[in-house]
Amino acid sequence: MIETVNLAGKIEKSLPAEPVKLIKQAVAIAGNRNLQLYLVGGFVRDLLLWQTNFDIDLVVEGDAIGLAKEFAEQVGGKLSVHTMFNTAKVAFDKWTIDFAMARTETYAKPGALPIVKSGTLKADLFRRDFTVNAMAICVSPENNGELIDLYGGMNDLENKSIRILHDKSFIDDATRIWRAIRYEQRLGFKIEPDTLKLLKRDVPMLKTVGGFRLRHELELVLKEKEPEKALLKADKLGVLKELHPSLKADDRLVSKFKEARHLQADSPEIYLSILTARLTDTELAELTTYLRFSKQTVSVIREKRAE
Repeated sequence: MIETVNLAGKIEKSLPAEPVKLIKQAVAIAGNRNLQLYLVGGFVRDLLLWQTNFDIDLVVEGDAIGLAKEFAEQVGGKLSVHTMFNTAKVAFDKWTIDFAMARTETYAKPGALPIVKSGTLKADLFRRDFTVNAMAICVSPENNGELIDLYGGMNDLENKSIRILHDKSFIDDATRIWRAIRYEQRLGFKIEPDTLKLLKRDVPMLKTVGGFRLRHELELVLKEKEPEKALLKADKLGVLKELHPSLKADDRLVSKFKEARHLQADSPEIYLSILTARLTDTELAELTTYLRFSKQTVSVIREKRAE
């Protein structure tokens, strides 16, 4: 049974002193604005699993950008604002804290960027990718440490399941297909049967998202501790070939990835050169153009392929 009592204390134990202090300062500013502040997403998931995660995401039912600006003015840090989504980031030397307005999202068409409107915390959690990422912890004094789990995320953590929140999830944003595979392999979970059925149905929807967004998802896979696990699953599900029909993940790729790690040459560019080793020059050009890789990355891939 995953422990959910005294989550306030668990937060302080999981983070170094500096980000704990920064969160408390953000809470104080939110309190002066009569707003409650919540930790959300992957941080909450990993906290409950006792796994390290320094990605601090805060949600407020109100003006997140105004809150972030006041926070940055008081404590320093570099502020960046994204008005389209009413989000802001405050970066420090070792930490970043993201502030977001609780929001709803609608999609004009499959694969489009969402249309964002102010919403409740309940609506904000429902728009997320998987139930295990759709939990929040209140950090405001009145309810400090309270877990908000409206969609069965805790149960799925217990059962080690990756589950989407509604049956149009992969249609709205097909990059979630790659994320489902990545989280499954990283956490040692299983994609829940109904979710897996919908994933297989919606693999063709990957064509609705731009190549640069798919590149980002592939780059995240290649930053995993053992990226070959996700690539093998992506190959099995027909997801990998949506990037290019000639891409394969097999025992040979696994061996090469392990060898790269053994030689401490396991950068994403090295992994890419291994993944694309069996592509012709024409196929490589097709892939790198579709995924919009930088000229520098393409140069490294070609150089490593020639070795």
